[in-house]
Amino acid sequence: MQTQTQTTTISIKSKSSLLEGIFIALIVLTFIGGITALAILTHKFGNVLVFQISGAIYVLAAALYIVHTLLKNEKIGKLATLTTFTAWIVQTTGLFIRGIESYQLGIFHPPWSNLYESLMFFPWLAVAVYMFLEKEFKTKVIGTFVIPIVAFLIIWGHKFNTEISPLVPALRSYWLYLHVLASFIGYAGFTVAFGAAFAYLIKENENSDVKPLHIIGFFVSLATLIPLGYLVLNGAKDLKTMFLGVIFISVLLLFIYFSTYVLKPISKYLPSKNLMSDVTLKAVAISFPIWTAAIILGGAWANEAWGSYWSWDPKENWALIVWLFFAAYIHGRTIGKWQGKTAAWIVVAGFIMLLICYFGVNLYFPGLHSYATE
Repeated sequence: MQTQTQTTTISIKSKSSLLEGIFIALIVLTFIGGITALAILTHKFGNVLVFQISGAIYVLAAALYIVHTLLKNEKIGKLATLTTFTAWIVQTTGLFIRGIESYQLGIFHPPWSNLYESLMFFPWLAVAVYMFLEKEFKTKVIGTFVIPIVAFLIIWGHKFNTEISPLVPALRSYWLYLHVLASFIGYAGFTVAFGAAFAYLIKENENSDVKPLHIIGFFVSLATLIPLGYLVLNGAKDLKTMFLGVIFISVLLLFIYFSTYVLKPISKYLPSKNLMSDVTLKAVAISFPIWTAAIILGGAWANEAWGSYWSWDPKENWALIVWLFFAAYIHGRTIGKWQGKTAAWIVVAGFIMLLICYFGVNLYFPGLHSYATE
């Protein structure tokens, strides 16, 4: 009798959750449709303004996640999630508007065809993956490390050309929907994995001594990163800038290393290492097969467009390097050889390779994928 009652209760809760989900979905679709229609019909605001609004909301969400982590306040945590979801909905609306605007111009293409669009689309996917993992593992702390990255990318992305331009001939293909979409899902998942791995490394140093070298290294590397980053991102496509880029990556790794010690005080607010390790593994497990598919689809597209499955193009090479890093991570975790700190650092290194693949190659390495910067 008791079992039957429990089954009935579970059934009622499931139906209630389903109805709640449908209701939320209807509200979201109504909001997106209404704002999109208003933007298109009135011409009062376009996709760029909507993206900028979403970036501002993400900044607020990032601040709320940080406060939640420090105070362990459940209400602030819920507000952080709600704010992130709101920003994501606004960003979704921006993607719809940009797609419709490109259609109205007679040059329709999905909103992930150049560097600006990708910097709006890739964070959108990253937030979707993050929200799924937040619900799956019932922890909001990882948002403290992921959402600030999202906010930065969206705001920084507006330094690039925001105009809607016709696609170059090489991109006018159905492969654009398959290969590029799969690639960005990989980018998104690996970014979330980095956030969890970084949090793990901070927790790992909870009982370690913070030496003066760590503090000095933290501030020196941070002070060096700022001017280096400016020079790299605004420099010419020459050997000097590429050399500065190598130094920037090296200093970035040092900054991450020293940060795991200097940020030790927040380790007591973080969940268990096992949980963060599981989140990292789940994020990589979602992304890795899709990244693999992206490489295979890219090869098929390359053969159709350029007559060769693999041309040793810089983008292809770095995509393969990223694949090798995360393959090593999965292999090490599976056989039990690389666990804990070692596995987390492999993910961090893989994320650095991802940054080179995404930004470095597009901005500084001429090749068959150079059109992505336009």
